Amino acid sequence: MEELKRLAKNVTLFKDLSDEELEPFLTIMRRREFPDKQIIFMHDTPITDIYIVASGKVKVFRNDLSGKEQIICIKQLGDLFPNVGFFRKENYPAYAQAMEDTVMYAISLQEFEEVLLLNPHTSIKLFRLLGDLIIDSQQRLEEMALRSTNDRILLLLLRLSESHGTRQPDGWLKLNTKFTNSDLANMIGTTRESVNRMISRLRKEDKVKIVEGNYYIYPDKIQNEIAEA
Repeated sequence: MEELKRLAKNVTLFKDLSDEELEPFLTIMRRREFPDKQIIFMHDTPITDIYIVASGKVKVFRNDLSGKEQIICIKQLGDLFPNVGFFRKENYPAYAQAMEDTVMYAISLQEFEEVLLLNPHTSIKLFRLLGDLIIDSQQRLEEMALRSTNDRILLLLLRLSESHGTRQPDGWLKLNTKFTNSDLANMIGTTRESVNRMISRLRKEDKVKIVEGNYYIYPDKIQNEIAEA
């Protein structure tokens, strides 16, 4: 139970809850194991559970009209998903698939709502945090609509360095997940060729480097380029 509590404390949705407020949620978390490449849920099927990643990685994706896969995000340790459908009868907005052997904790939406009804003070805290998640989603949509392709690539690299990066002594951030240029293109709805060109330029300018298939990002330089755009 202590290990599960530590995991839950790293989840954005539960980060502001006291141990006493968190306890009812811990009792409804069910451990699930998914082997590499197993589908966790299908797009447009009814949402029954939300998930917290305990180990491994999960790819959340959709297919466009031509059948091409578009990666929405990669979920890893401490991430909760999906962020929709908590209080409405929604369908899963995408597919989710294990990228490696993965352990997660599932929370039944029905049991989640029952806990909230019994703990109204906790509900208010969670509503505020859900609002923050919605704002983050809106900002990403604005980036897609208003930013140039190059800006979207830069913003994506910054987000990945924050969510998947480990800081190195020399100021670089190493991405813990290996991404291909096709993966990056699929995340922002552009072409692999556009990402190839941009990454090639960033490598020449010493803002990005790739070592043994791992991306290293220098966030300060990326932020400066965005500010000057």
